[in-house]
Amino acid sequence: MSSNTVLEVENLSVDITVPAGTLHAVTDLSLTVDKGETLCIVGESGCGKSITSLAIMNLLPGKATKTANKLSLEGTDLLSISEKEFANLRGDRIGMIFQDPMTSLNPVFRIGDQLEEVYIEHGKGGRKEARERAEFLLEKVGIVAPRERLSQYPHQLSGGLRQRMMIAMTLMCDPTLIIADEPTTALDVTMQAQTLNLLRSRPYPDHP
Repeated sequence: MSSNTVLEVENLSVDITVPAGTLHAVTDLSLTVDKGETLCIVGESGCGKSITSLAIMNLLPGKATKTANKLSLEGTDLLSISEKEFANLRGDRIGMIFQDPMTSLNPVFRIGDQLEEVYIEHGKGGRKEARERAEFLLEKVGIVAPRERLSQYPHQLSGGLRQRMMIAMTLMCDPTLIIADEPTTALDVTMQAQTLNLLRSRPYPDHP
């Protein structure tokens, strides 16, 4: 692994127990992602793209098991650390934009609380700094009146707005690696282009 490598995956396999036996969702997948690089995984629906992302994030469902010769984030062995240590990485050094914005936000908490929690939890700053960061990112993803939106609940937002909220949430701590599982599905074509440019342009010099 070079000093420029962010993610290294070697022979990743994921098996899922189903009533008929074992489903081999991913078999012997290897890849590397370097700093500043965008790697796209392309395939038909059901080929294992989302399962691969969840395996890297250690968020597989209970009936799924993963094996790999190597799974490393900036030299940290992701196969040997505890779930608590992994939780400390999520949102901070590695973030994920989930495919379904309709179910990825907690319906009982305000949007602002959900965005600010990850920033505060990872020690990036206090409540005031977290709110400023959240408002800044909502503007970046094209949300009008971000302060008012932060006081709303997920059910008050359209699918497109929820998708933008998920993107902003992933960017709160400016993680080294972002896994984006079809991040622009719920957005119009113009907003899709703006969002991809936003992800490419990190970090943002006009905000800490």
